[in-house]
Amino acid sequence: MLTGTALMNELVDELNELKLSTMAATLDELYHRPEFLEMDRLTLIAELIGPQFQEKVSTTLKNRLTAARLNGSPEELTKCVDSDKREYLPTGVTEQLASLNFIERGYNLCILGESDAGVYAAS
Repeated sequence: MLTGTALMNELVDELNELKLSTMAATLDELYHRPEFLEMDRLTLIAELIGPQFQEKVSTTLKNRLTAARLNGSPEELTKCVDSDKREYLPTGVTEQLASLNFIERGYNLCILGESDAGVYAAS
């Protein structure tokens, strides 16, 4: 039975073979932390799965946006700025949306964030 570094290397190899490379890298990074052995099991599992899950969600969203063929997507979505203030960025977005000119011009509109978050992207 493998133990220690040999077991860890085998687990990392198996995760890579399963195409879970983010999880493999995270496990390797966690293993080299001084506090690794003191981590409780649920925290370890959460730290291990979280980055792989976020990558999957991000990739899925990016693929859907690409498939939708929205003008300026997905590259221009990175220009959106998240803000904890209740303001719309860039200024004047409220007036632009209220005018409905984006419909006449055939522009796409993508609203990002939680309800009432005030984060948007338009192209």
